[in-house]
Amino acid sequence: MDHMSDKELDRLLFDRIWALGAKVVQDNHISALADATLSIPSLEEYQNSRGERMTDLIKVIKLGISQLR
Repeated sequence: MDHMSDKELDRLLFDRIWALGAKVVQDNHISALADATLSIPSLEEYQNSRGERMTDLIKVIKLGISQLR
C-alpha cells in the first residue's frame, strides 16, 4: 500500500475543502468572494497569502469546512 506523507494528505484535504467552499460561493452567488474562487490556490499560496486576499481565502475555506459537517 502506498503511504502518503502528511504534506500530501494536507494538500488533498485543502484541495477538497477549497473545492467545496468554491462551490458554495458559486451556487449562492456570493459576489464578495467570487474573485477569490477564480483560481485555485495551492496550500502554500494559501499559507503565504496576506491582507484582504488572506481574509477572502479563509472565508472560502470556512465555507468548505461547513460542508464537511
